[in-house]
Amino acid sequence: MAKVRAWAAAGGTDTLSTIAKSLGQVDKDSHPVDLAGLQTSCAQLTADVEAAQGDDPMPDKTLAKRWKLALDHLGKSASACTVGAASEDQASFDLMSAEMSIGTEHLNAVVKRINEINASSDS
Repeated sequence: MAKVRAWAAAGGTDTLSTIAKSLGQVDKDSHPVDLAGLQTSCAQLTADVEAAQGDDPMPDKTLAKRWKLALDHLGKSASACTVGAASEDQASFDLMSAEMSIGTEHLNAVVKRINEINASSDS
């Protein structure tokens, strides 16, 4: 548990917050649809996911697996969003939505577990 706390303190929590902020901006630009805004917010989400993929690995195997799944699906979502925003392609937006839903589910599970670990007194 201490290794997960150390990962979170050494930038992991900041990374989670950055991705959540980017997801929020994509959502805002999606309702109502703002194609120019989506081009920007999806590019930012792509950059944030790529940066997270290059960060130090999560030290817990189970969390690391969920984290990888979150980043993989959110990356696919961001790519589909970029294509959809540039071409107004509904199929790309549908893929964006499906991948974002899966990625967000994994991301929420990671955040929940890290919060539980940080709240516990185990070392």
